[in-house]
Parts: sequence; structure tokens; C-alpha cells
Amino acid sequence: MKSIWLAILILTTAGICTAQVPDLVGNWTGSQNAYIAENGGYRLSENESTHLFITEQKDRLFAGYVTYPSNGKEIVESLAGAIGLDNKTLYIAELIDGYDFGTIISDDEIELIYIADGENGRTVINRLFRINE
Repeated sequence: MKSIWLAILILTTAGICTAQVPDLVGNWTGSQNAYIAENGGYRLSENESTHLFITEQKDRLFAGYVTYPSNGKEIVESLAGAIGLDNKTLYIAELIDGYDFGTIISDDEIELIYIADGENGRTVINRLFRINE
């Protein structure tokens, strides 16, 4: 009887360990809502467009760049990130400054929460959808 339970445990564990890592390579776009540091306080900015380009991925590590509006300019910033062991959580470091923490909602939808501190601090919520080309 013990050998049957052991076999079931091994098969169940093997299934958990071999979960497929999500493929994030591609173009993503969506809107952002943010609180942005300004004059010693914060101002609300809503429904501005963000574009995320994941150009390469090796297992749970990936790299690319993001474009977003800032003070009337379009900023392009390189980034590198990792997918958590749960295959749902994202951790991203942006080259200029700040970090994103995110969730993979589906194959074609992710949410990223960006945080930067200091004089140019901001907190941004991005809801991004994969562009199928």
C-alpha cells in the first residue's frame, strides 16, 4: 500500500515541477495610471499609453525595453527581469531607475506595478495586452 502512495506522490510532484514557463517574447501595449512626484507632492496621471517589448527570453529570465510618456516626452528604457517559480509573478529592473512587480494574468495579459523613489518618484499601474502580429 505504501508503494502505491509513493508512486502517486512522485507522479503528482513530477507534474508540478515540470510546469511550462510562460513565453513573454513579443510586443505588449496598454494603459497606465500613476501618481507622479511633482513640487513636493504627487499628481495623478491616467490612461497614458505604455508599450513593452520583450526581445529575448531564456527559461525564466528575459530582457527587452519599455516606452512610456513622461513630461511630454516618450522615454525608452531597457529592462531585464525574471519569472517567479510560480510561473505567474514577474520581477523587473529598469535600466534608468525603478522596479516593476507583476502578475501574468493569461497568455496575453499582464499587470505591472512600477515603483521608483526619490525626487522623481512614482507609482504606476500598467495593464498590458499582447499584440498578435
